[in-house]
Amino acid sequence: MKFKKTIVTASVALTLSVGGYMYADSKVTTAQIDAMPVNHKSLNELENRSDLIITGKPIASENHVVRDAEGFTKEAYTITSFEVERFYANKTQLKEGAVIKVAEPVYIVDNGIKPGKTQFSIEGYEIMEKNKRYLLVLKPDQKSPDLYNIVGVHDGKYSMESTISKSNTDEKVGKFKNELIEKYKIK
Repeated sequence: MKFKKTIVTASVALTLSVGGYMYADSKVTTAQIDAMPVNHKSLNELENRSDLIITGKPIASENHVVRDAEGFTKEAYTITSFEVERFYANKTQLKEGAVIKVAEPVYIVDNGIKPGKTQFSIEGYEIMEKNKRYLLVLKPDQKSPDLYNIVGVHDGKYSMESTISKSNTDEKVGKFKNELIEKYKIK
């Protein structure tokens, strides 16, 4: 009888411990990385640095982290599959309806044996939400020809779901959205 009681108590303790660790391991903390992104002074300057100005919706995202032989992060970002609704500027061979890969300046790493994950975000960038409509200003990645980078961390991504995004409290964030909408008659 004592043996059964010990087994049951050990099983319950083990289950609670594993459950607690799994819960703690599912938590994601955010760390902001300060960078010096290019600060565009005018819409013309932003347009000159881009190959694409498009609207569309993200359909899927995948974390991309590459480490060197010593384990240091070599490159890290989120690759988002983005379905193009419409082109407003296009210096590429892409057509409307194409699905392109966009590198977003945010990525997640597992904390290893310590429970949880850490999401690193450059300049407070917020990842695009699936199936929400965005206006993007993009340029091709220098290393991967099928990947596109957002021009200027905040200058090249705008939510089209509302007129005010939660990030737009800063004057630098979203400063070209209205100019782009007006110039290209984006609806």
